[in-house]
Order: sequence, then C-alpha cells, then structure tokens
Amino acid sequence: MRGTKRKAAPNTAAVSVATISDVPNPIVCDILSRLPLNSIFTCKRVSKAWRDLILDPHFERLHLSRSPLSLFFFRNGDINNIYNSNSASSHFEIFQLHDPPVLEHYNASLKFKTEVYFSGMHIAASCNGLILLSNGSRFGDGRVIIVCNPLRAQHFILPKPPKIVTDIKTLGFGFGHSPATDQYKVLRFYYHTPSPSILGFDIYTIGIDDKWRSLGYPRQPPAVVFTSHLVFLNGAFHWIGRENRNSWFICYFNIEKELLGSFPLPSHVRIVFPYLGVVDNWLYILEVCSLDVQKVWVMKDYGDFSSWTLEYVIEGARLGAWPLKMLKDGTLLMMFKKISENGYIKITLASYNPQTRVLKKIKHCGNSLWGASVADVPRFFSSMDALKLQC
Repeated sequence: MRGTKRKAAPNTAAVSVATISDVPNPIVCDILSRLPLNSIFTCKRVSKAWRDLILDPHFERLHLSRSPLSLFFFRNGDINNIYNSNSASSHFEIFQLHDPPVLEHYNASLKFKTEVYFSGMHIAASCNGLILLSNGSRFGDGRVIIVCNPLRAQHFILPKPPKIVTDIKTLGFGFGHSPATDQYKVLRFYYHTPSPSILGFDIYTIGIDDKWRSLGYPRQPPAVVFTSHLVFLNGAFHWIGRENRNSWFICYFNIEKELLGSFPLPSHVRIVFPYLGVVDNWLYILEVCSLDVQKVWVMKDYGDFSSWTLEYVIEGARLGAWPLKMLKDGTLLMMFKKISENGYIKITLASYNPQTRVLKKIKHCGNSLWGASVADVPRFFSSMDALKLQC
C-alpha cells in the first residue's frame, strides 16, 4: 500500500564481545602487580598465559615496587626426626604488612609447601625475599644451610661449612647482596671461647664459590661481640660490640671489599640491653629505659654520627618488642616475642601511635621455635634463576 513504511530488516551481523584475553599484556601485568599475594596466586591458576606473565621478570619488578614488607615464618616438621617426609608439615607462612585502612582486616597468612625436611631448620637471615635456613642450635652450629624462595618453591643447599672445633663458638649467619657485583654472599662469624673479642669469618659467594672461604681473623675493631644477630644495610653486615662497660660500637663487615670497620654508638643513648635493627632503610637502636618504656633512635643519614634522632618513645611495650615498619601516618608497626613454657616463642603484631601513645594488638601470628621469623619483601622472580643454580 502506497505510503506504508517498510520495516527495517533485522541486523544479523555478529556482535563483537571483548574478553580479558583482548586486554594488552602490559595493562594486565600492571593490574595484577597491584593485587595482594593471595589474589595473585589465584590469578596464576587462571591460565597458562597469566602464569607466564606472573613469572616474567617485568612483573616481578612491578610487584616488588608495590609490595609491602611482610613477615616470613617457617613452620618446620617434626624436629625430633632426622628426616621428615611429610610435605604438609613443613611450610612457610607469609603475613603482608599493609598500611591502613586495611591493616587490621586484610593481612591473611599464606602457606607455601616446601621440600626442605631437615631436622631443626629455622630462619637464620633473609635478603631480597630469599630466605636463609639453617639447622642445629640458634647460634648457627648446624651443618645444613639452605637458600630458598618460598614464592617459587625453590631451594639451594649450600656446601657444608668448615667443621666447628671445640674451642670455637659460632655466633650466627649473615646473608647479603652486593649491587656492585650482583653477588649474594653468606657469612658465618665466630669467636674462640677463651677470648670472645677474637672474631673469625667464613664466607660463601653463591654461584661463584664451590666451597666456603675462610677469612681467618682479619684486622678488626677492639670490641667484644654483644649481639649474635647480623643486620644488613648499605652493603654491610652490622652488629653491636663493646670494648668495656662504657665503650660501645656498631661494628660492620663490608661484603664487597670483605673488610671490617666500626663507629661508636651515640653517647647520649643509655645502653643496657641494646638491640640493632633496620626500619625503612634506616639503622636504628632500641634503648630499653625500663620494663615498660623503650626509645627508638634512628640514624637518618647513614654514616653521619650527628644524624641519630629520637623517633619514638614507646610506653607499655615491655621487653621483647621490635620495630618493623613506619606507616604513612607515623604509626609504628612492631613485633612482640614472648617465650612460652614449652620453649616456643609467641609472636604478636601490634601498632604504636606516637600521637595518642596507644599500643594496639593487631594479630597473633602464632608460635615459632627460636623466634623463626624475619621481615622482608617477597619476590616472584628468584635471583637464583639469574645465578643458574640447580634448584
């Protein structure tokens, strides 16, 4: 009929639907790198393409730049057995230390199975997300030393260090990285029991040495070793020593030059039970004023002795509290350790607000033998890959 409009023919052309696979890899990589660890591991199982993307070195660099400091715990198996074949009983737990407002609600522990089953293994040190494990006593007399990456389920067993003779006492191990040479080194330091001021060193360079090298007794600061743990910062291991009751030092060992040195502790700091640590790439000293009051002194400019600054006065902390991280609002994250009757150490995470002077418990992180925990940033791409180690 004239004047009647024709109906439009239906559009039968296929409608193009975009999927996640159409998103460019750089954008997907950027998005995934911002996720927490548990979400990243979920995404890793989505497809082979995403798995390869997450294991790519570019993703590791992005994630590392955004990943918060984390607490690593190693839960060993039955320490009464020489060899434990139960893979479920030996694992790592990683507890991410996010900044508020998600601090109290977002920090879930992650578990990673490990093939490390040697008796009595515990965390001795860490560096760049790689963990150094040792067995034996807490003073490092063990004969098995392992470097591992929990996120990649990789581990490398180091050659056995020289045997400890009866009059030598091992103090501990250090694990550090030299940016100049891109080498990782493990240091064992010890002293002769009749004279604790005589220090000796054994060192092993991963991927270079086929056995430990003894450095003997190099020229050193005249200080009796006071602390048995090593703090790594600016290419050097640090520890506290003293020459006499009123003369205290921070001693250090440069891993690139393999030389010793020292500088004095600030004279205005009262030293009773000194503790040395690193927070936000600053060297700090914990001054114990009383059972309930501790002061945190920070060296704001490394090597400048006049830059020691009183950063926190913590009330109600009790003994056994260590700073971990300074948050954006000035709140200090701390870790508390308390020895239980069965010899295990109860570990609790807490925050201290310097404005309100409120010390607040965040989470009980469990019990660990010998306080087997360390603070570091997890890494997906293992430096052991670059060293071409057989892991």
